[in-house]
Amino acid sequence: MLSWLDLMALLVLAAAVAMGIRQGAHFALAAISALVLYVLLAPLVAPLVPSFVLPLLALVLGLGMAYIAQLIPLTFLTPTLEGIIGGAGGLLWGLFLAITIWVSFPSEFVASTGALRYPSEQIPSGVKDGIVSSPFARPLFDWAAGNPILRAALLPFIHHP
Repeated sequence: MLSWLDLMALLVLAAAVAMGIRQGAHFALAAISALVLYVLLAPLVAPLVPSFVLPLLALVLGLGMAYIAQLIPLTFLTPTLEGIIGGAGGLLWGLFLAITIWVSFPSEFVASTGALRYPSEQIPSGVKDGIVSSPFARPLFDWAAGNPILRAALLPFIHHP
């Protein structure tokens, strides 16, 4: 059963794909640029702000790069090819946003077990229930926390002792 968290992440994914198909190659260019900027900025910004700012940073970078990419003159391709290239860029950006939504809730280090607890016990019960009942949130969090590159991009606020 999908939780409210899954529905929110899948809605963002679907919107990104639809926008990519509609916008074409410019959107694909924007998605790649925004992802690179996010990977560079997230580890720098995360220690200075609360963890809920990371999905907002991803959204702002995506929208900003989409605006800037429209200013770059690209040769117009056939509508079908534009849709395919834009859809691929939208899928890439949408997956990144969805994964960011699933994994960026607070976690905490449990000294007795030496493991990360996701979600943290400190968040409201309604939010925690949505995360716990999600079939995607915990496996994606474990995957991101176990990979140094993904941890730097998606979870820069986590430092393993």
